[in-house]
Amino acid sequence: MNEDWRSDPRVKAMNPEKIAFLEELSAQIRQTPRQRMMNRFLSMTAEAGRRGISFSDQETDVLAGVLMEHMDQKDRGKVEMLRMLSQKIARRG
Repeated sequence: MNEDWRSDPRVKAMNPEKIAFLEELSAQIRQTPRQRMMNRFLSMTAEAGRRGISFSDQETDVLAGVLMEHMDQKDRGKVEMLRMLSQKIARRG
């Protein structure tokens, strides 16, 4: 897995707890077959919520980029759709 995301200035500006979460995510992604990547994304999103970790829109872009780099086109489309729905719901709140 490409580890360039660690040098992204947006990542370096994040809370250390969030960076640790991304490190965990990265490690799990390396062990996840491509066809299970969407399930991994959903489970890690739920895990972040259980831990009380939330990401800003900019941080979510970094997180999604880490995941989507290793997804097939079909799953990338699903993640993009989830992100758009999430943003719409957030704007209503």
